[in-house]
Amino acid sequence: MNRFILSLRRVAALAILVVLTACTAYSLVPAATTDVANFRVENDIAWNKANKLRVESAAPLAYWTADGPALNYILFVGGVKDGGYVLRQMGTTETVNNLVFRNGMSATEIVELWEASMTKMNTTSIAKGSNIQPADFGGTAGFKFDFQYVAKDEVDRSGVGYAAVKDGKLYLIFFSGTKLHHFPMRRASALRIMESAKITG
Repeated sequence: MNRFILSLRRVAALAILVVLTACTAYSLVPAATTDVANFRVENDIAWNKANKLRVESAAPLAYWTADGPALNYILFVGGVKDGGYVLRQMGTTETVNNLVFRNGMSATEIVELWEASMTKMNTTSIAKGSNIQPADFGGTAGFKFDFQYVAKDEVDRSGVGYAAVKDGKLYLIFFSGTKLHHFPMRRASALRIMESAKITG
């Protein structure tokens, strides 16, 4: 692809981040050991933490982006109890379609719950988890999975997640980015965060 076009895309991404940081209130997360949403993680690059979210969870929730929320983000869900919702729109007074975590769910059922939650949040019918594999996560036995979805802007996005159930609570970290550029660009840094994560609460 033309280098000039790629440069313009990088400038546009930076401009989006600056605008969102100014208007939406983001805080810098430096490259360091960081405590976030009942996790302790190692991040090797600086991220930006959203101080206000349009979504909520029954567990501590945090949202970071490296290049702007339209381009990539990492979401931390820090311990959803049995019967709790994983994600829903801020201010919703009821959990739609019983999209709640149940202790005893299998890895496949948890990924299906994530699919349904992401479909609801992004108002799209195109959301699919795959490649579910056992993995150590947070200092306990868990699993990892791949994810593909298309949001309202009709841009293809890829994702990867790690999850585990500990003491009856669901812990999950999920990274997503635009499929062609921002997912592969930040995937290694996101995996470092997920693979270094320790559950602290």
